[in-house]
Amino acid sequence: MASARFLPTIFATVSLLAAAAPATQAQVAQVTLPEHATLLVLSEAAERDVTPDTIRARLVAQATSEQAAVAQTSVNAAMAKALARARSLGLEVETSGYNTWQESPPRPQTLPAGAKPPAPLWRAQQGLVLTAKDDAKLLEAVGALQAEGLALQELGYTISREQQRGLQDDLVAEALQRLATRAQRAAMALGMDFTGWARISVNGGNAPRPMLMRAMKGEGMAAGVPPVTAAGEQTVSVTVDGEAILKRR
Repeated sequence: MASARFLPTIFATVSLLAAAAPATQAQVAQVTLPEHATLLVLSEAAERDVTPDTIRARLVAQATSEQAAVAQTSVNAAMAKALARARSLGLEVETSGYNTWQESPPRPQTLPAGAKPPAPLWRAQQGLVLTAKDDAKLLEAVGALQAEGLALQELGYTISREQQRGLQDDLVAEALQRLATRAQRAAMALGMDFTGWARISVNGGNAPRPMLMRAMKGEGMAAGVPPVTAAGEQTVSVTVDGEAILKRR
């Protein structure tokens, strides 16, 4: 008689957020694989194209001076004003990295007698990220902040966590149904019966990256007419892996 083989009991590893780390799979118990049974490894995926529900913009306040304190004070004042305006419009707002550094201007090849080379300059900057479901409201804020001297660095659409969760719940159910159908068809083709699952793993890590328009490095988009955007479709997907138990008839 063939020796018995052992497999983990059925369990699922479900990751509903793209940023979530893969769950650790722990063996809870063991079941005996029946004699004359075969383990069939399958994989299925389900995906859907959707229009993102969130618009996101990243701006930066920046200033230059021969004194670090002057440059920083200018950035601080601009950022305080920008935060107040964004909050008054009901936008979700957060600040990003604050940086201050010194740069030495290129030294002229020739200097008049007694002239000093250009003094080093201090540069300061801080980022501001705006997020909203209302395109018009965010674009209005971006245009106003550009007019006040902030530079637009990124602008685009992304899928919110709430939208992603809802989509992935539906996609998981669809992928699992496809997986079960494939297991049953494979069993029929092999002249066997599909009796259940030894393991199922569901991964929702294939979320789309935000679709952002980025300005050239070191430059912001010119102020003046407020920016315009149009949301395109993005793809959300999940993958399901399973070990089906097939038994001879």
